[in-house]
Amino acid sequence: MLDNRLRLPMMGPDTVATRRSAWWTEEHGMVAGVPNVDHPAAATALSVLPLGEDEALTARVRRESESHLYLSAPRNALGEATPFVERDMLELSWQADDGLRSVPADAVAVTDDGLWKVRITGPASKIQRRDAVRAPIGLSVTLSWDRATLVGSTADLSEGGLLAVFRPHGDLGVGVPFPTRNQSLTLSLDLYSDELVTEVALVRRRPRQDNLHEWSLRFVDLPDPAADLIRSHVFTALRNARARGITAIY
Repeated sequence: MLDNRLRLPMMGPDTVATRRSAWWTEEHGMVAGVPNVDHPAAATALSVLPLGEDEALTARVRRESESHLYLSAPRNALGEATPFVERDMLELSWQADDGLRSVPADAVAVTDDGLWKVRITGPASKIQRRDAVRAPIGLSVTLSWDRATLVGSTADLSEGGLLAVFRPHGDLGVGVPFPTRNQSLTLSLDLYSDELVTEVALVRRRPRQDNLHEWSLRFVDLPDPAADLIRSHVFTALRNARARGITAIY
């Protein structure tokens, strides 16, 4: 059976109901307040925007200390790691319990294990957005069921599902039957530094003039950490699209 796993650290405890006041100092950059509300908690997926840049990046909080956050090296839309710039000012955005939130930070150093050490420099604020938005984003994807496996790329992605285009498969529709609508399938999605393996269901197959397969898929019982990671990629893709002047997306 499908293991519905996400190969990344599990999320921390749920945010406490009573919010304490956040505080920090310019001298020490102490991280305080409620994790996932006043600052992103460990294992949280992030959208990272360097000050003055048009392209947002994706990263993840790998660990936190009393005074700093430690992020995986932020990656661009091609999955390439971005060079570290000391004292660069960053905007960190993430999915919190009450919606998207954002907080300013400074890049401090690179650790021996390649993580970015950053310091929170101000209060968090809430970002308004509508639910289940889709973004045009190309990520490597593999879809499996019975004895068949398709390999391709996403055309768009949301926390509800995806549109993917797969390479030709000679036996599909001949020796291997097409999956039925809402049939359970196994999806493997390459999210750069993480790999999501989860259950999806076929919504519809879109006709094409070539031999490629264009399918709409929906996520089935997507784990919260996986949904958080997908929202981070979607938000980053939308932010980059707006920076390029694309105002209407789906």
